[in-house]
Amino acid sequence: MINWDEELEKIFADPLLADVTVPQKKITSSDRLIAGFQHIVEFVETHNRLPQKCDDTEERTLFNQLQGILKDQKKIERCKPYDTKGILDETDSHIVSEPMPAYGNILTAEETQLADIFNDPLFADVSVDDNRLFDLPDYMQHKLNERKEADYVAQRVKCEDFNRYEAGFKAIHAGLKSGKYRLIKFKEAHIAKERYFVEDGILVYIAGLDPIEKNRHGKKDSRTRCIYENGMESGIYMQTLCKNLYRSGYTVQDVSDVEENYLDKKFSINTKDVESGIIYVLRSLSKDPEIASIPNLYKIGFTTTPLEARIANAKNEPTYLCAGVKVVATWRVYNVKSSTFEALMHKLFADVQLQVVIDGKKPKEWFIVPFGVIEQAVMYIINGKSIAYDKNMQQLIVLAE
Repeated sequence: MINWDEELEKIFADPLLADVTVPQKKITSSDRLIAGFQHIVEFVETHNRLPQKCDDTEERTLFNQLQGILKDQKKIERCKPYDTKGILDETDSHIVSEPMPAYGNILTAEETQLADIFNDPLFADVSVDDNRLFDLPDYMQHKLNERKEADYVAQRVKCEDFNRYEAGFKAIHAGLKSGKYRLIKFKEAHIAKERYFVEDGILVYIAGLDPIEKNRHGKKDSRTRCIYENGMESGIYMQTLCKNLYRSGYTVQDVSDVEENYLDKKFSINTKDVESGIIYVLRSLSKDPEIASIPNLYKIGFTTTPLEARIANAKNEPTYLCAGVKVVATWRVYNVKSSTFEALMHKLFADVQLQVVIDGKKPKEWFIVPFGVIEQAVMYIINGKSIAYDKNMQQLIVLAE
């Protein structure tokens, strides 16, 4: 007589079947519904109450999931077999639900079989202590608890005394336009009470800073009171604020102590200096609505010949947008190639270069940038500073001091 068990074992032991695996069951919306409800049940078992609509992200998610289930009788009927805490007892049960899928009955049967096995008298003498087979060791549980311990996420709320800070934000904006303030690359050492920063394009002011202490990661940390120029405030931790600013922020720096005639004093011309060309800024006088409607549109170029001769035929040249131009500013460059200076300016403002085609040609020296920023860029480049341009803030960023 053939022993089918042995024959099957030989077949499945064949190397040809080594890569054959059981296909994974596709997760369905019903599976996700049950998994979500089981999380709700676990929450009720742990806290002895239903999840509430609150600031805790996980609890609020469970609350929303429960509300979605309670609004749908079919979902209620689908989850009832897993309701060990009577969460759904208060809902209507007279509506006939759709038939349970076959695998639901199979699961119930398996659970019954397992219960029968573990209730067998053979297991009566098996002792169970605190270190059960499926319990996590203490050190692993400690790590798990640390991971579950979410960092405090400070919710931004309305600042009730915003009128105290509004004038300060306006002064910073005015100072950034005038050059009294500038934006520099953020560093953690910049964090201090009564300092201004830019986070995601929004000014933020540190109105309060608790005593510095070390957090559980050994880093210096403190609770702050941050006021935002949109009228909101937050009690964000210092390290979280730093992380945000490193990713998408800058520090506002006061440069009012810089002399207004700084360039004239430092770069006074003498007989040893050799002029290498002229950097110029032009504004278009085009009547074309597509061009005339663009604010802060300027051409930045250089020439080694008289500028007046260079632009005399502007209305017929695509490089000048086939229109007359007005000279806004010029700078004579000494002891350095004008083309190098111009290339640095063009690289700096590459993200705001005008994209237009005139007579089949694409002018490359027109940029959409405030003239005040162009003036600042000239000073920074002459002074040898590493800078970048934030087109959203329309501000230059000093990358290194």
